Amino acid sequence: MSALIIGGDKIDTVIKGLKNKEFDEIKHISGRKNGDKINSSINKAVKYDLVIVLTDYINHCIVTNLKNCNSKNRIIYCKRSWPLIEENIKKVLKF
Repeated sequence: MSALIIGGDKIDTVIKGLKNKEFDEIKHISGRKNGDKINSSINKAVKYDLVIVLTDYINHCIVTNLKNCNSKNRIIYCKRSWPLIEENIKKVLKF
């Protein structure tokens, strides 16, 4: 499975947790750079099975664009806390 993480700076714990959940492809977009604000992050989100948006470390423009996106993939909005992320993954993916 594949996951896209948008937002956050220090996400080593999140990446480690996702690897333990058998996610083999993990991509990270910081969400703070000017280049991340455009729709390229939304276009990238369509390619992944799961999108995790770390809400306390992201530009508001990206969140708005993702909310308006009609993508079929699963998007989780959460703080940067592995227990919270894991709980939301279980709800969304039915682990």
